[in-house]
Amino acid sequence: MDVNLCPECGAPEHITAQHLWLDNGDIIVKNKPENRIVFIESENFEPLFQNMARIIGAPIEHLVVSASRRAYRSYFLAFVTDEIKKKIQNKEVHYTLISDVFRDMGGLMGQGLYEDIDSRYEQDAEDYDIDLIKEPYYLLFNVGGQAAAIEALTDRDQDVTYEEVAPDEYRSKVFPAPHAEGLKERLQFVDYRHQPGDVELERCTACGGPKALSSYQWLPNRGVIFNRFTRRRMAFLGPQMLDPVFEELEAELGETIPSVAVEAQRLFTRSGFYSLDDVSGEGDFRTQLALRGLGNLKEIDLTRKGVRMTIDNAVLPLLVVGMMQGVFEMAVNVESSVDWELSDAGRLQVEISPQDAHEKVKV
Repeated sequence: MDVNLCPECGAPEHITAQHLWLDNGDIIVKNKPENRIVFIESENFEPLFQNMARIIGAPIEHLVVSASRRAYRSYFLAFVTDEIKKKIQNKEVHYTLISDVFRDMGGLMGQGLYEDIDSRYEQDAEDYDIDLIKEPYYLLFNVGGQAAAIEALTDRDQDVTYEEVAPDEYRSKVFPAPHAEGLKERLQFVDYRHQPGDVELERCTACGGPKALSSYQWLPNRGVIFNRFTRRRMAFLGPQMLDPVFEELEAELGETIPSVAVEAQRLFTRSGFYSLDDVSGEGDFRTQLALRGLGNLKEIDLTRKGVRMTIDNAVLPLLVVGMMQGVFEMAVNVESSVDWELSDAGRLQVEISPQDAHEKVKV
């Protein structure tokens, strides 16, 4: 895949041309501004959902795939005009001409490589689309994305099966199938609405994207992005892939699910993936949250007596809360309790309290 990388910051020009980093800590799709995305560590997802499934005592893979499929479909529709869909449905062009573009986009966004293996499109129940997915950023999101691409192009509901065929390589098959009505009703998304903020990210003078993207290494031939310093893998995705999963689990299993998600993230953070360095220094942490599209940090007070934090325009609040609780516990080496509140306007307020609290934490 031929990719034009910015000569100054090293980010693909497609990424900075198609997405906007706003003044309130948000990232949106330029052609569809109601779609918000985030840029975060992708190695977080598998242990997060494994921890949740273990705490709940029930599998949740089908919910994760369903939520990611719906979120990806909304994203892809920003690039599919009615004219294109009509030509595909009239068989004037084959949908793979467009789905190949989506595959390339996924690679640039750090989601791994999709290779088109085989497909059939006769607009009947025997249709299928088969891909080989290499180095998936999170397999359940990858296969949800493949199904979403076919749905966006053909206007037909799809299901997907997948199997590992080699280390870190998977064969996935998408085929027509109706979706459960209950999921259709419950897995709903709220369009993003901009709220002004006061975040100022320094810009790359060549491409106009955030200058801080120079801290990341794009490897388009593998479909991966790495933080140059931590070597953590990064990816762009829609927060709608995660929040609806938590909401659907809550609808099926009860109101304790938000606490389960926070606890799962706390356990993952305590494993050592994040550290105090990730939140040391309010200015830098504010920049990192905004670069990731996670919102506008308004306040953070971190001492041994606890943590107080306020973020405007927050997304993925359960992950942020669990991460902060885990980081704090590692810093002070105590167990803690946490309270949080997310307003209708998107203001997240977090309070974390330790069992003992006296000495100031160095930040």
